[in-house]
Order: sequence, then structure tokens, then C-alpha cells
Amino acid sequence: MINSANCIPEKYMPVAVAFVLSAATALPAAAQNAYEPFAQIETTSAMIGIGGQSGAGRLKLPNLGTNCSYTFRVSGFGAGVQVGVSKVSATGPVRNLTRLEDFPGDYGATEGQATVIAGAGGISMKNKANNVTINLTSQTAGLNIGFSGSGMTVKMPVPPVNAPRVLVLEYGFNKDQLNLANRAKLDQMLRTWKCQFVNFDIVGRTDAVGKQAENLNLSETRARGVRDYLMSVGVYPPRLPAQFSGEDNQQVQTQQGARLRANRVVVVTVKDQ
Repeated sequence: MINSANCIPEKYMPVAVAFVLSAATALPAAAQNAYEPFAQIETTSAMIGIGGQSGAGRLKLPNLGTNCSYTFRVSGFGAGVQVGVSKVSATGPVRNLTRLEDFPGDYGATEGQATVIAGAGGISMKNKANNVTINLTSQTAGLNIGFSGSGMTVKMPVPPVNAPRVLVLEYGFNKDQLNLANRAKLDQMLRTWKCQFVNFDIVGRTDAVGKQAENLNLSETRARGVRDYLMSVGVYPPRLPAQFSGEDNQQVQTQQGARLRANRVVVVTVKDQ
């Protein structure tokens, strides 16, 4: 239920984040059932040098929404493995990732030297510029993964976003349906913001015509319609707090009984998480 004082109460579950160096490689079954950020690395080359391998990758962010992913490059992974191994892969959780800008960078061992995870074949790496950590375990039997002396480097360009953060959707008199024009405006906003670490605050409002209780219900229906649409196109519910205020807090202040389209609105505001 939406209410006028709080965001929509919802029992949410955390969701997984994965970055994958090979789209053809599936996550292990256990990882698919986990709800924490998750990483999988895989690189291939004809020879493994002292400095480790490099490869292309993809950062997947299902905690933001469907089809949210970013490509990246990684180097320094798999250094020091035995001669003749041309493929190195490892999986494990990614923690403390709350901004795209915090993912790329140089990763080193979390404690002076490689931290062994569950015996041999594991290592815990931390971004030297922030608190993002990746706990990796080798997926190749008998293979101990390693890193070059300088650690692992992840390169993922994150261009700055320069787009409007407020969208005002207007409604006809006593209307609550989200029409095609307003859906198109929401789609345009999502093209920029869907796969960013932001929330979409939704506030439904009405003009000052009619009874206050009826206007409150109408503003709730409008806000709910916008939220439902954003969920239907793949935005995760935890990012969609919604409120409704009826004829209070109008866009344009008017006297009671004033019929004004500019006050029959849902306002969607993009806010950093």
C-alpha cells in the first residue's frame, strides 16, 4: 500500500550483482540463488605471463533493474599460475558497491598479502581507492589463482550523467490512467537513469476541485500507476518510493475549487541512493 506519510512499505530481498568476463560462462547454481552482489571472472590467452592475463568483461547490475550492464577490461588476473594453463576463471561476491565510479580501479590484497578463502585457490581483493571488495575462488580444480605484484586493475569508463532529474506528468480532469505520452516521457528518463545508482521518488497530486478525501485517493491512484509502470519495465521496487498528497503541496498554489491542469500531476524526482 502507498500512504501519504511514508514510502510504499514493501518486503524487499537483496539482489545479485555480477560482473562476467565471458557471457558464455554461466554462474554456478549456488550463486544463482544468492542475493548478494556476485562476480565471475574468466580470461583466456595463448600464454600466461608473469603479469597475469587480461580480458574483456561485463558488470551486471540486477539490483538496479533488468538489462543493466556495463563492459570493462581487467588485467593482472591469474599471474603466477602453472605453465600450460591458458584459461583462468574465478567467482565470488562483490561487496560495498554503491556507485558505478567505485567499481573500476586497482585492487590489492585486503591484508598485506593474499587472503586465502576456503583453503587453496582463493583470494580477497579490495579496491585501493574505496571499500569495494571482491572475494574470488578458483573455478578450476587444482588451480591457485594469483595476481601480479601490482594487483588487479579494472578499467570501466563511467561518463558523467547530465540529464534532468525532475519529470512532471500531467493528467486530465479526474483522470488517473498513465497515457501513452506520459509513458514515453518515463521511458526517456529511464534511458538515462535506469541503470544508475539512483532512486525514483514518486509523488501524486491533484488540483483543488472536489472533496479532499477523494483527491487524496486520486493522487494515490496516479502515483501507484506510475510506480507499477516503472516496475513493469524492469526497475526494481526498492528504488521506487512513492507518496501522495492530494490537493496539498500544489505545484501552483490556488484557492479551493480552482481547476488547473498544472496541479493534476505525478512528479518523479531522481535522487542519489
